[in-house]
Amino acid sequence: MKRTLILSVSITTLVAALFLFSCSKINVATELGQNILPPIDNVHTFDTTIDVTTTNGQFALDADSFRTGLAFYQMIGKISSDPLFGKTNAQMYLQLSPTAYPFKNVPGKLYLDSVVLVLKHAGTYGDTTIPQTIQVSEISQSAQFRVDSSYLLSQTFPTAGVLGTATVIPANLKDSFQVLNYPSTYTTAHEIRVKLDNSFGQRLLAYDSAGASAPYHSDSTFRTFFKGFAIQSTGGGNGLMVVRPSSSSTDSSGSQTRLLVYYKYDDPTTAGKIDTSFASIALGTNDAVASNIQRDYTGSPAATAFASTSPASLLYIQTTPGSYANLKIPGLKGFSNCIVHLAELQMESVYDVSDTLFGPPQNMLVDVFDSTAMAFKLMPYAFPITSQLQSDGKTYYFSISSSTGFYSTNTAGQTYYYKKDPSGNLVKQWRFNLTPYVQKYVNGLIPLYNMRLYAPAYTKLPAGDVNAISGTQPLVFPAGSTTYTPAVGRVRLGGGNHPTQRMKLRIVYSKL
Repeated sequence: MKRTLILSVSITTLVAALFLFSCSKINVATELGQNILPPIDNVHTFDTTIDVTTTNGQFALDADSFRTGLAFYQMIGKISSDPLFGKTNAQMYLQLSPTAYPFKNVPGKLYLDSVVLVLKHAGTYGDTTIPQTIQVSEISQSAQFRVDSSYLLSQTFPTAGVLGTATVIPANLKDSFQVLNYPSTYTTAHEIRVKLDNSFGQRLLAYDSAGASAPYHSDSTFRTFFKGFAIQSTGGGNGLMVVRPSSSSTDSSGSQTRLLVYYKYDDPTTAGKIDTSFASIALGTNDAVASNIQRDYTGSPAATAFASTSPASLLYIQTTPGSYANLKIPGLKGFSNCIVHLAELQMESVYDVSDTLFGPPQNMLVDVFDSTAMAFKLMPYAFPITSQLQSDGKTYYFSISSSTGFYSTNTAGQTYYYKKDPSGNLVKQWRFNLTPYVQKYVNGLIPLYNMRLYAPAYTKLPAGDVNAISGTQPLVFPAGSTTYTPAVGRVRLGGGNHPTQRMKLRIVYSKL
């Protein structure tokens, strides 16, 4: 533990020093502190840093608790060469069905033009310039792919054959283009469009809705004829494409993830006249969706770090499904009771040129391990809890406030700051405000916990406060969002014994 020492000075010098310090407070705009702090006078108020012991860990994919849902972003693509973290392969499973049943269809009266699967592109992580080949297959009818189940990112489903492929350059997906004459021209963008085999379109046109066992009679019967799509990248690529399966709003073209069946039909009012139209089959509330994300760290620096149990100078944090760091702050054990003005866990990225392609996680979280309950929980006293009375008049559910103050945010609202490392490279710094927790600890009210740092796409944890209302529901992080995004983001941080960019706990306190 490094501590500012009190020096012996003359009365005149001491008075002058106190005056000078009282005119210079540490401001949140600097890299040193959060909130306006009292003067550091070296007599009553002190500024110290405490060492953090850090080790790396890797989540087991089948043990990760993140489960995809209808409103969550899904991932497609391949990262073939991340020099720090290795490879990632992401594929998506999707059901689409008519919006209402029985779905009206007249087999034999429609003539197929083409059938296109449209995926709503919501962004790309990694290299956007390298082409990727998107392959669409049919999920096998034997697969247990159901809307009443949510699936881990380790889940895969068997397939029954390829329906179509398309080669896309992710950077070009933002460009607008025209879709012609179906039935009218419109402009759209941010779409991955895969033309499927006409034999599949003919199957859809041949399905009937007459009778209880007909494909278009109900959701359940439709699933016995077509289980869904499996979508993956099969060639090239060094990035992941984010897909929004459903949306409450669409762009001016009505763009959303859907299946478009373009067809012709005889005009019933004019003999010999052929008209064109299309049917749009979208994601409904009775449809299932899932992502499978595979990490391969073989030969990467991250793999070496995960294999070691020794204190680490470099920490490798990757968003769900990914990795974590164990944090211990043994120096707090010798801290006497005091007034804690600021206790801030500070960490920063260690520069690598690949950071320009593979950016940091959107969300990072520090939680604690309760050895009595043998479970992780939220940092005690760090998260305000709000309640909502449910319709039964009895049950309360609690959630994390969207503005917690747990981590500092810069003026752009990001959860990290920019600073220069000793070599002049621009790096990122995270600051977690542990002040309420440390205050309770030095008051002797709660134990000293071991901590975990990670980047969850979504997690639910019990409240860490000892006085939290009993029976509370697990709290959601990040709060107030339905756009949870797995696989996007990674960072290499300086650990507790890094020579120039070490992780540390900074404390500003006053003796009692």
